[in-house]
Amino acid sequence: MAERQPSKLHVAGSNPVSRSTSHDRIAISGRQLRAALAGAIRLTPAVADEAAALSAAYRAGAAPRHLGDLRSADAYASVRMPATFAAAAKAFTAGADRLPGFAPRSLLDVGAGAGATSWAATAVWPSLRALTLVEREAPVVDVGRALGAASGDPRLVGATWRRADAMDSALPAADLVTAGYLLGELAPGVIEGAVERLWAATRGVVVLVEPGSHAGYERIIAARSVLIRAGAHVTAPCPGDEPCPLAGSATAWCHFLARLDRSPLHRRAKAAERSWEDEPFAYLVAARVTTPVEPLPRVVLGRPRRRPGVVELRICADGRIEAVVVSRRDGERYRSARDMTWGDAVRLGFVTNG
Repeated sequence: MAERQPSKLHVAGSNPVSRSTSHDRIAISGRQLRAALAGAIRLTPAVADEAAALSAAYRAGAAPRHLGDLRSADAYASVRMPATFAAAAKAFTAGADRLPGFAPRSLLDVGAGAGATSWAATAVWPSLRALTLVEREAPVVDVGRALGAASGDPRLVGATWRRADAMDSALPAADLVTAGYLLGELAPGVIEGAVERLWAATRGVVVLVEPGSHAGYERIIAARSVLIRAGAHVTAPCPGDEPCPLAGSATAWCHFLARLDRSPLHRRAKAAERSWEDEPFAYLVAARVTTPVEPLPRVVLGRPRRRPGVVELRICADGRIEAVVVSRRDGERYRSARDMTWGDAVRLGFVTNG
């Protein structure tokens, strides 16, 4: 796909106070999650072996492993919860930035696993009070309950856990509906119906998060089409209903990275040497609001390219990929662009062709 020629970019920063406060809450919740995992999970050799198998299956994009016993549930929690929390927190933060008036009181977390997505949601939206988590695997529910009890957060402590197959049981309505890494566990033929059921349960906003692989992106794009047909307003990562310019590409797809610090437990579970990792993810935020927030943002795709005195960004804008260049001569615009990272947004009214 051909890209447009570089153009001049004017960037606008987001609210530094609200964003900083949200990031502080996310950091605190992340530390609490790591502490809860360390206290609840004993990494025996058998659990470590199971964790290695789970990691290998996830990297290969294989079908999800059955988590029907405590050993596999512990392995899953130790390996996947920190990364799921980090990715979900990034997706939720984008949604909160674009819908600053949205203050959900109730959460429905479908395919909740051990609750990582709910931990992230409560960090981003302090207005949340009532949490309902739906998970089919009893040992995973047990782990999730134990972690919630250790969180110190009354919302997680008092969360309602429902052991059920999310696609076969009735879903209660909620202001915020989330599904983290759920669609990839479903047969392709039922994904459309699953997204329709999630939307039917949504009173305000639905957030879907999937792996940042090409397959994960394709599931998100398919869900996006279903939601638009159902009347949803796409809010993030790219607002509006324009077709994704990367749809159908065999070599490029829209995804993002969430960087997270590995705890000692996480490093041992993954037999990892680095103290951090990047979690690739794809996501979608859609809302029932009838009036989109203005100005609508555009999203930086991939890592910005930096040269002395110049920053080049790739922007998804109005159904196309646009390369934009900011130089030191642009003053404050350059200083803002210089600080931007993969996944950040710029504002519609600040782009001019040149």
